Amino acid sequence: MKNFSLLFVAIICLLWSCKNEPKNESQKDIATANTKASNSDCPAYLAKEKQNNLNISVLLDLSDRIEESKTIEKDTAYLKSLADAFIQHINGKKSVLLEDRMQLFFNPEPSSNEINEIANKLNIVFTKDASVNLIEDTKNLYAEEPLKLYKLAQADADGNKKNYPGSDIWRFFKDNVRDYSMDDCHRNVLVILTDGYMFYENTQMTEENKTSYLTPNSLKKLNLESSNWKKIMEEKDIGFIPANQNLEDLEVLVIGINSLNDENPYAQDVIQVYWSKWFEEMGIVEGNYKIKNAVIPSNMEGIIMNFINK
Repeated sequence: MKNFSLLFVAIICLLWSCKNEPKNESQKDIATANTKASNSDCPAYLAKEKQNNLNISVLLDLSDRIEESKTIEKDTAYLKSLADAFIQHINGKKSVLLEDRMQLFFNPEPSSNEINEIANKLNIVFTKDASVNLIEDTKNLYAEEPLKLYKLAQADADGNKKNYPGSDIWRFFKDNVRDYSMDDCHRNVLVILTDGYMFYENTQMTEENKTSYLTPNSLKKLNLESSNWKKIMEEKDIGFIPANQNLEDLEVLVIGINSLNDENPYAQDVIQVYWSKWFEEMGIVEGNYKIKNAVIPSNMEGIIMNFINK
């Protein structure tokens, strides 16, 4: 009986030590992945393909920048290149794995129903049940509809004494970016077409040397025309007020930076630092964003393609 008791104790000790033995690295990884999956609304089969499921959001700046016909020409060409990059991605996937979308946003929403109807047409969703014609339809839509949209925005502004809808980019990041441009099942890419200035009448805040806006006039007042402009920005902590945080799961491509401040040879560089600092302070890591100046569409095409299909 004594021997039996000793044997029983030995077995219990052995089982206890196995239970508390540290998991190896692969087990830890699996446990972490399972925990993340359980905390997400994303089904496991989609989570597995997350980086290959594209969720592209396009935010259009419909401010007075679109008075220039060249701006419209470039924007519409950029949108076509974006659609081409999206289609290239679609063509590289098996149809059974399709879970990809591309959508268009404004902030605020234009009052024109026609503009909003075009935007709805440009919201494209590919799933395994997608029509065989959807690829060709996407090409045609992005080749034709954006120009109609910009012309309507111009006409609407002319009818309202040059009152363009404007673009509240700062508040889009504060109030909308998570709901509109991010989910757990996709690689989230936000593309912003803008000249780099940020202004909306109802969103003007200042916190020390940070603001929710940047205009040609406010940039002039910063006195950043000398070669030590970057040092001044760092010392004074000049930039945009962060509108959000923990945006690590978002990639951003800003296209069309175009300084209107001819007196400052460093204006475009200053604007780029404004944006890059803003993104990093909101959690978007370096490497997950690009800020590109307005260039001819043929040069931008490769940049867009590489960013979307990297």
